[in-house]
Amino acid sequence: MPRTRLALLLIVAALIVGMSAAGCAQSKVPSTAKVTLTGRVDRQDGTPAGGLRLALTRVPDLGEVAFQGIPVAATLGTACLADDPPPICKLLQRTQTDTTGTYTVHMNGSDVQGTFNTATNFDLTAQLPATASQVDGPSVRAGFQIQRTELTVPVLRFWEPDHIAARGDAKNVTLDWAAFRNVNEYTAHFAVRGQEIWSAATDPGAAMDARAFEDADGVVHISTTASAAGPDTTFQLFYTSQGIGFHGTAGAPESRGKPCVAEGQQSPCALTDGSFDHPLTEPSCAQTPCAANSWVYVDLGRSEPVGTVFVRANPGGALTVETSDDAKNWTVRATARDAGRFAGIALPDPVSARYVRVRGAEGTRLTGLTQLSVWP
Repeated sequence: MPRTRLALLLIVAALIVGMSAAGCAQSKVPSTAKVTLTGRVDRQDGTPAGGLRLALTRVPDLGEVAFQGIPVAATLGTACLADDPPPICKLLQRTQTDTTGTYTVHMNGSDVQGTFNTATNFDLTAQLPATASQVDGPSVRAGFQIQRTELTVPVLRFWEPDHIAARGDAKNVTLDWAAFRNVNEYTAHFAVRGQEIWSAATDPGAAMDARAFEDADGVVHISTTASAAGPDTTFQLFYTSQGIGFHGTAGAPESRGKPCVAEGQQSPCALTDGSFDHPLTEPSCAQTPCAANSWVYVDLGRSEPVGTVFVRANPGGALTVETSDDAKNWTVRATARDAGRFAGIALPDPVSARYVRVRGAEGTRLTGLTQLSVWP
């Protein structure tokens, strides 16, 4: 199944929020009980989605992550539907809908319990095959707990917009798509080779800064969410559209291919290579505590105009942009207190400088950052 890494990225934030919201509730199901999970999957027009493979993933709880070393966010979603799923998918059950779109899963009570008898969080995912014009098909996912021996999941109905379009010039990219039911909150996701390079809340027909997509060739999806109350649980529902191809229209930033330096790193970083898939890693430090990755800077080679800095896969929250002419004396130019995972930080007053540095909030690291782009 193509583009499986993208599906993993789309669910990371929702998964973490869902696990936090669920807390550490105690399981109400005896470990020796027999558990039955049932439900139905429909196409958007209400017809049964028969013959589809489903993945029921048991989300490891924090205790299991600690003991097994399992990276939760990188183990779930449509990747578990693939013919060659990642190793963690041995924790799931896979089933298939019949001609009426119905499915049934049988488990033991111990399967729905986590460490210390906590209630386990589950994900149930289905995806339609891609048509000739699609990079991949629409997917639908439900997140929930199982707190009784017989549980029926609300009908999972795909969102299959009859059109998604991405048009752009050097300044703006405009997305348009067919709305889903009465939904009015959407998120656009852009990815290259399965690596998400930008996501943002947006509306059909709204313009987005083309510099966020540079000159990349990739795929765009639109997603939306809903929830449904159930017995002893809340079903979090996630709808993702089919993926369509796109080509960035802004060109390359002035930082492309320029030297990049990260705190504590002995060799140049790869955050300016335009690949989006060489995240900043933790260096091996001889000193304790290890001073590493709290800042990254780009050497533009000479004084160049600096107007906006794009930061991708930011793990640190608040960010500060600084400039320098000697990489020793730095001047603060802009601060984004809630930068988000993908941030375009515009300087209030554009300047000219040779060095541009991005610094995380005190005590945070930029480990995982995938690209740092400087534009006039």
